[in-house]
This record gives sequence, C-alpha cells and structure tokens, in this order.
Amino acid sequence: MNELDLMVFQMAVESVRSLSLSFAEKATEIAIRSRGILLFDVRVDGDAEVQRVAAIRYQGEQTGVLALDRPGLVTHHCMVNGTFSHFIAPLENWHSMPLSMQAKIDANGHASLFLGALRNAGHMLGS
Repeated sequence: MNELDLMVFQMAVESVRSLSLSFAEKATEIAIRSRGILLFDVRVDGDAEVQRVAAIRYQGEQTGVLALDRPGLVTHHCMVNGTFSHFIAPLENWHSMPLSMQAKIDANGHASLFLGALRNAGHMLGS
C-alpha cells in the first residue's frame, strides 16, 4: 500500500470532516483534494452501523473508503487494495448509470456485501 496515498487521503478526510457539507459533497471534496476519482457514493439500507458508503480510487489499485455512521455524525475511513475490486465494481457500475436506471436497480445488496467484506478484513467501522 502506498503510504503517501494513505497520508494524503487521511489529510483530505480530516480537512473536510468539519465542513458543513452532505456526505456526498464531502466524498467529492475528499476525492478532489486527494487527487482521486470518486467511484461511488451509495445509501445503505438495513445496516445497523452505516447509512452511506463511498469509494475513491487512487493509483496502484488503492481505494479510499468512507462510511457514514447510522446517526450521521461520524465518517469512518480506510484504504484498501485491489482484493476488494470485485465488491467495488458493481457499485462503481451502478454509480455510472443515469439516475433513471439507478432507480430501477437496487445497489443495496452490493453495498452490504462490500461492508461485510470490509468488516471481515478488520477495516474501519468503529475506528
């Protein structure tokens, strides 16, 4: 894992954390400040801890992940590598669709699988 990408990602998260922006706006701003590409930002229904999750791609198959807690107060974050790409790809594809198509396709199952994989690997959620 590229330590510089991790450090820049963490600095961007900290610099945006206190801004009065929505989660989607914060995810976009973090991507801009850290020179990453926002892959997706999705709502998660039915999760006990998380209401939204977003991912930002960096060079070398590194991905910064943001998760907004259920009360909407804390944004957890971590950096993952390419081993999570098969969880990220369906969410990235959904995010790239026009809104009319997004409305017809439920991304919640993919988001839940991604969060489960992150938890199983010991990443974020509670950090």
